[in-house]
Amino acid sequence: MTHDQLVAFVAVASQGTFAAASGALHKTQPAVSKLVRNLETELGLVLFDRSAYRPRLTDAGQRFYARALAVVAETEALRSFGLQLAGTPEPVVRLVIEAITPLSVIVPVLQRVQAQFPSVRYQLRTERRSGVLEALADDDADLVVTSPAGADRRRLSVQRLCVVRVIPVARFDHPLATAPSPLSPQLLREHPQVVLRDSGRAEPTADINVLPGGRHWSVTEVAAKHELIAAGMGWGGLPEHVVAPAIARGELVRLHVREFEVDAIELCVLRRRDRAAGVVAEALWIELGRIRADDPTHEKPTQRR
Repeated sequence: MTHDQLVAFVAVASQGTFAAASGALHKTQPAVSKLVRNLETELGLVLFDRSAYRPRLTDAGQRFYARALAVVAETEALRSFGLQLAGTPEPVVRLVIEAITPLSVIVPVLQRVQAQFPSVRYQLRTERRSGVLEALADDDADLVVTSPAGADRRRLSVQRLCVVRVIPVARFDHPLATAPSPLSPQLLREHPQVVLRDSGRAEPTADINVLPGGRHWSVTEVAAKHELIAAGMGWGGLPEHVVAPAIARGELVRLHVREFEVDAIELCVLRRRDRAAGVVAEALWIELGRIRADDPTHEKPTQRR
């Protein structure tokens, strides 16, 4: 039984398909299948039921998965710890950020760290709400940027990063843009509200600033939400850094929505306490922490109820 076999098995079990696992591991699908087959042969166990479209863990596979997941995680942690002791940069750093995170905050930090470690590759991806913390829990990220709400601070290290103001907007010629303020809930419900969908696998977290009882169009990207609202197809809340230029040009209009409970969202950098950070991940953590410390203009988020 080899480490590569265990990694392939865990990847298939967690990703759901051999194709998805091959993408996550940057290996061909036949190579991943062979690793899992060899593991099953060596153990004398059938770990996956392959009779359906998606492979399913057998009873033995489920029990083996729990142990294999722990072994793979501990091996990766030990490897990171060894690299840290040796001062050797890890080859890849994985950063997962909440979709509303301003890249103008993140990119300069990546540039500074890249200057220190030019050979390191970055994997930067966006998730939404609970999907960000899931990436950290699944050991699919070294650092994440998200709201600290719901984070277990006993298991996670948290440092404040920035505040993102949320502004309800509509296109300048949308009926809501010319209606008397504040807008009534009845009027708001007559028009589609465009909302970001939670990307987590578990039960979606409580909605933020979503008007109950109204028509909702869900999207998976801030850019798509912006485009729909800019086209006059609905209304919704967007980060100030995204809509400020369009508001200044008169293309979008700020709405007065009393039902919006959250005026701003605080974003933090989080990492796991039970994983030794690699050299580059540690440098990235330090640089991100300096943003808040160096900028006294950052304000605390407020809530209006």
